Amino acid sequence: MAKRSLFWAALLLVGCGDFWGRKTDLSFIEVPQYDAALVAYVPLLPYWEGFEGPVDICVGYDDLIYVADSVAGLLVCLDQAGRRLASYALPGVHAVAQDRRLDLLVAAPVDTVIGGQRYRLEALFRLRLQSPAGYGLAHATVVSRQVHPFYFKSTFSLSDTLVRFRRIAVRGDNSYYVTRNGPDNDPLKFGGPDDAVLLFDSQDRWQEAIVVQTSTEVRTDFFQGAWGLVTPARPPQSPFVSQSPNFWVGLTAPGVALRVHAILRQEGEQGGFYTVSTAWQQGDTSLADGFLATPGRFLRPEGLALTGGAQPYLLVADAGRDSVYVFTLSGLEGVYPPTGSGLRRPVKVSFGGTGSGPLQMRRPTALAHARQILYVVDSGNRRVMRLRLTIDF
Repeated sequence: MAKRSLFWAALLLVGCGDFWGRKTDLSFIEVPQYDAALVAYVPLLPYWEGFEGPVDICVGYDDLIYVADSVAGLLVCLDQAGRRLASYALPGVHAVAQDRRLDLLVAAPVDTVIGGQRYRLEALFRLRLQSPAGYGLAHATVVSRQVHPFYFKSTFSLSDTLVRFRRIAVRGDNSYYVTRNGPDNDPLKFGGPDDAVLLFDSQDRWQEAIVVQTSTEVRTDFFQGAWGLVTPARPPQSPFVSQSPNFWVGLTAPGVALRVHAILRQEGEQGGFYTVSTAWQQGDTSLADGFLATPGRFLRPEGLALTGGAQPYLLVADAGRDSVYVFTLSGLEGVYPPTGSGLRRPVKVSFGGTGSGPLQMRRPTALAHARQILYVVDSGNRRVMRLRLTIDF
């Protein structure tokens, strides 16, 4: 028995050699190599055209796509093949989202008479798509309208005519956030400065202008030039839709160093409050080639979106750089490579550049993502681009 044990021990010591200890030549085995260039967004042609001035898009909980065409004054509904199903006339419409009740929330200006004078003011509309005649945009009716500034105060000033709602993002409980811009940014003003993120409940009642608690102070004027907006709640409709009140926001005002932020809703002894996430990874090039939290990284992040799946990514449409960027939720640029690829860092898949080619754009203003397809509103080229990651085919 002892001799047999010594025999097997000797074999283990020999390892990859032959019985006499000579090393076996393994050079004939090819080490697999994975080309990072194979991971990229590729266009799904043809792109959707025929728009006059598209500015926003959403993929709804009804699996339909809605595009706000501001120049045409139309809200357009398409199926996933790009067929136009219906349109709804709403002059100047420039933001659209759908809640889990399948109502559309849209932003557009309205003419209002105040003191005998006619003014054009910003408004939020709720469109109900369900009617006795059927479901869809062709059957839509306005069931609610909130005109600025009368959703939170009864007085009016001329500066209110310059206020604009930019984007709408719905939470899992059907309450929703709205980014707002305007010229009066007094941080002590009732209702908050014009540049703000607003919270409305599921019945369209204004709740608050979000106040942010940073590491050093409480800021009522944090959202300077607030524009791009997204929450974790996203289709498909299911019991597992995120109920998180957190959101991501893009800032476009001059002089802002970090233009994309994750805002976290937290609970304290005196109730809930909002904080700015500081968990971004930044600067270590052994981890990634680029970082979301690099100062000056963006010019005009007008469109934000989240992908689905077990490993979601944050997508940023920069209308100032004519590009779309992709980041992990820890702030690393790129997507994780396939298992077994041998690559350790996220692969950079951001794309863009000024032009009208398949991967070029002119002022991308909005993004949506569903069923592994990325939708980009290429406003300057008057089209909606559709793309997909090569590793998602």
